[in-house]
Parts: sequence; C-alpha cells; structure tokens
Amino acid sequence: MRKPQVSIITATYNSSHLLRHAIQSVLNSEYQDWELIVVGDCCTDDTEELVRAYSDSRIFFYNLKKNSGQQATPNNFGLTKARGEFIAFLNQDDLFYPDHLSKCVQEIESSGADFLIVPGLKIITTKKEDFEKGKYRADLCSVHPDGKFSTNVFSVASTWFFKKEIAQKIGAWKVEKELYVTPSQEWIFRAFQAGIKFHFPSWVGVIVILSGERKNSYVIKSSFEHEFFSQKLDDPELKAKLLEQAAIFAYKFVQDQFFFQPKVLLKRVIGLPFDWVLKKLKIHPTAPRFRSVWGKKGNLIRKVRKDTGLD
Repeated sequence: MRKPQVSIITATYNSSHLLRHAIQSVLNSEYQDWELIVVGDCCTDDTEELVRAYSDSRIFFYNLKKNSGQQATPNNFGLTKARGEFIAFLNQDDLFYPDHLSKCVQEIESSGADFLIVPGLKIITTKKEDFEKGKYRADLCSVHPDGKFSTNVFSVASTWFFKKEIAQKIGAWKVEKELYVTPSQEWIFRAFQAGIKFHFPSWVGVIVILSGERKNSYVIKSSFEHEFFSQKLDDPELKAKLLEQAAIFAYKFVQDQFFFQPKVLLKRVIGLPFDWVLKKLKIHPTAPRFRSVWGKKGNLIRKVRKDTGLD
C-alpha cells in the first residue's frame, strides 16, 4: 500500500456529533495526500459506525479496549500507526480550514523547519441565543511572540504540523497523572528542550472549539457552534470577521493588563528569571503555578473531565 505524505491523528471518545465535523474538514481539504487515523478511547457509542460510513480507504479506525480518560494514550497509539512523512493532530472538536494542510506542507518544506505551530482561531464560548444573533467572538491561539517558542503560550495540538521523525526523537506522550501541566504542553516542551527547529507561520489554519471550556459538552450530544462553523470554512467573509473579533479581543486584553491589572503584568515580569531557571532544569515553567492552583498531578485534567460531564 502506497504511503501518504501526511498522517492525521484524531483521538476521540463518544463524541460522534463532533467527530463528523472534524472528519469532514479533512475530506474537504485542498490537499488530498493524507491518511486519517481515528483512535477511539474505548468508545461505546456510534463512533465506529460513523467512521466506517465514510467508506474512504484513507480513513482508519481503531478502538482501544480500555478507556484511558485522556488524549495521550490514543495519540501515542496513533503515532505507532502513522505512515506519513509528516504528522498532524486534529482534536475531535476542531476543524481544519480547506487550505491548512496544503500550506503546511509547502511551508515546512520551504522553511526547513521540523515543527510548525500554526495560529488558530479559538471560538469563545457564547450563549446559543447570542450566537444565533451573530454575536459570536473569537480569539487567536497558538501564537508565539517574536517567532520564538514560549512555554507561556498554550499551543493546541490541532495547530501542530511536524516531521514524523520528530515524534520518534521526543518519545511518547506522558499521561496526565504523571504531570501538573497538560500532556500536550509537556510533550511540546520536550520538543523545545530537544532543540527541535520550530517555525511559526503567519496565517490561520484551524478553528478551535474547546470542549473543555463548555460545560457538559460530553453530555449534550449536539453543538450549534460546530453545525455553524463547519458549513462556513470556505467563507472568507466569516474568517475576516473572526479575525477582526480576535484583534479586538487581543487589544482589550492588552489594555486591561497594562492599565487595570498591572500587578499581574508585574508578577509575570518578576517571574521571568524563575522561568529561565526552570527551563534549565527541564521543568515546564507553568508546572509550579499549576501545582499551587490544582494540587496533585493530573488534577487539572480531572477538573476538565468533571466540568464536561466525562466524570
């Protein structure tokens, strides 16, 4: 069997109502030399039937026999099955823009980088009645300042695009019970520590709709946000509106930090030397802060699971 150039890995759990939009965004990509590896975390709903119904030889489904309760285990399994030269993760609740993969392939080859982190448009949680009136908002995510990797930026896995050999160099994702930070951010921090060559494109390629920010998102088997945005991925006017909203949101945030919360800004400046020391010790700089807030390792993920209805 011919190997695809890009392997896309999607971890999922009992969320076929979200997964179908993620899969469709891949199918609608301008770039078509891919395989999609969907890994169920011991799914018990109709996820397998949904995936099989696409009848596309490039889409593979594996269902783990034991539920791990987080993305690390399914993503590690997916990496063992990937055959492509490049790897992309696509979270079950996120969407690729049609030109995302084609731009990624072109940019990683032209830049000589090992690992791309592409900006994403994160949809801010909105009440349904406001959303239906067009009052939806967005923020940019995975944007690193000055083209340099920053541990203070949460880089959503769906915005990564990297050479397969990098995964072999970094090793497996660690599970949440071993960490104060999330498994994805610890894994990418190890990539940074290993001297991986990062590159940060200046275009937006992904719509991010975080289930973890939406109460009972795993209990409510529908999403008005996914229904809307999945149908508008090729709408340049909507994308321009979201970018405009993100710019306004970012400006307000900066103004708030400088003029209304200077103590927060001061703490961050004072903390820079400590961040430097922690990096030298190969400790993620946010780990001490997360420990002080959440306590035991894995508590952040457990809180998210409770809020979304998984526990």
